[in-house]
Amino acid sequence: MTRWFHLGLPRINRSYLSGFEGTPVPLELTRTTRDPGADEAHDVFHRFDGPLGQFLDWTERVRPGDVDRLYLAQARVADLPQPLQDDLPTPEIAKRAGRGDIYGASIWVGVAPTYTPLHRDPNPNLLLQLAGAKAVRLFEPSRGADVFAKVQRRLGRQDSAIFRGDEMMQGEQKRLLEEQVWKLDAAGGPAALGCLEARLGRGEGLFIPKGWWHSVKGVDQGVDQGVTASVSSAAGFHSSLVLTWSKVNWWFR
Repeated sequence: MTRWFHLGLPRINRSYLSGFEGTPVPLELTRTTRDPGADEAHDVFHRFDGPLGQFLDWTERVRPGDVDRLYLAQARVADLPQPLQDDLPTPEIAKRAGRGDIYGASIWVGVAPTYTPLHRDPNPNLLLQLAGAKAVRLFEPSRGADVFAKVQRRLGRQDSAIFRGDEMMQGEQKRLLEEQVWKLDAAGGPAALGCLEARLGRGEGLFIPKGWWHSVKGVDQGVDQGVTASVSSAAGFHSSLVLTWSKVNWWFR
């Protein structure tokens, strides 16, 4: 996997991936807009398939504060060219878990802020962080169901929480889910919400049991946070440096 990213900094190795730029991958575009006269901005969300090269081009020109955010989200490993599949071998621990029935593996690559709202998977999930860092908040089944149901009642809706639907990624549902999971803990931390929080860095993994609810965020690692040796300034990233967050999931039964 080290061929995808430069060592030391979570930056895409364009020279290696350039040989696969025509590969179609699933992309998610989030655009922040503000209606005339409106006090607050809102997000417009769109999914589409595009060439890997389009995503790589975007990572080289993105700057902090840009209104457009592109995310390579849930690309099936089995759909990638064979050399890229070979870079993502299934961990032995996943092969030996449960019945050893690994029915899916996906990779996610983005530039913070990346975000996956509160949801639950139909089967156990092994998450491995490949580059950058992510924060994961986890709720046991009944507590997570209560949080999701509270948001649905406020919206007067009954959406599915198993799939990462468009309704979760924009508008009032996105705002309320983020508020309930990430913004109401105040000084009490995750425990005040009845959840656990894990911080994953490069090479670290997390097992998510069946039925456990979770939400995932890319963690900003700019120099102004004092967390890592990324090159950042008030004017934005240097043109040669883009910090990248990447993870891969294996689902099994």
